[in-house]
Amino acid sequence: MTDDNPDQSGTLASAEAVAIRDVIVGTPGVQSVGDVRALRLEDERLIITARLGFGRSTPVADVVAVLGAVRTGIRRAVPDARDIVLEPEIAAPRVDANPPTDVFVIRGAE
Repeated sequence: MTDDNPDQSGTLASAEAVAIRDVIVGTPGVQSVGDVRALRLEDERLIITARLGFGRSTPVADVVAVLGAVRTGIRRAVPDARDIVLEPEIAAPRVDANPPTDVFVIRGAE
């Protein structure tokens, strides 16, 4: 296998890499983005892999829909992308996900 730039294995031109990451980050439902890699094969096929984080309570049907939206967005942004492998995973809690304690409601037994 070969890639676009032998000095930086698994990387694309910066504009393409930015476009791919922008699509992933900009897709509603994606909580976090892990590794994003792209390899260009000898036959000029472009393979993209990415890890996407979802919340623990995200329904599987929603995860599937988001993965489809990400694939569609990547294909629009980078038409050379033929094979797209997206790996969903449970995202760690976001740093900004800790609300102030005054927003908690504790119900009584009434």
